[in-house]
Amino acid sequence: MSKDRLTAFFDAVLAIVMTVLVLSLKQPAAATLSAVLALHKEYLTYATSFLVLCITWHNLHNTFQVVRKINGGVLWANSLLLFVISFFPYVTTFVSDHFFARVAEFFFGIVFLLISLMYVLLCFTLHWADKANKALFHVIYRPRKFTIYFLIQIVGFVCGYFYPPAIIITVILATAVWIIPERRAEQIIKKQHQHKKNTHQI
Repeated sequence: MSKDRLTAFFDAVLAIVMTVLVLSLKQPAAATLSAVLALHKEYLTYATSFLVLCITWHNLHNTFQVVRKINGGVLWANSLLLFVISFFPYVTTFVSDHFFARVAEFFFGIVFLLISLMYVLLCFTLHWADKANKALFHVIYRPRKFTIYFLIQIVGFVCGYFYPPAIIITVILATAVWIIPERRAEQIIKKQHQHKKNTHQI
């Protein structure tokens, strides 16, 4: 399988999950502003889930710009990532209905943590599939961001034991670490194109 087919499959599944996510939103009890505002917890949870999925998609496509080859390990790692992502509509509704419940918030936090771990696993399998690809390693090797990211999640679980909504708050904060887009892949692609251009001119 080519990397283009893999990313196309990922896009298709993610689009379905996002559609189910918005269809799971509750309708206001009445066509009034107060009824809409009464669903603020549902909107916050939905926006958080959507943001996590968008940033996951963005980072994955950013990484795949420099991917040259994939293997069976990459396919399985990608499938595990999609498996965890498919839980998002379920846990989003669960948290929306039980916003201050410890079990619901921990369930949401665990799914978010698993997405992070499966993404890291996918990055490692991509590297193992093509260890000679220095550009790929340069793109996926971001120890500072990953450290901050996981530390925020750990703090969220600790605080969530005493105040459950702290988990979804720290999910937002952890996700914000990745909001500023990485330019490494674009810079590498630009340099490669410039090198090819200079080679042809010679």
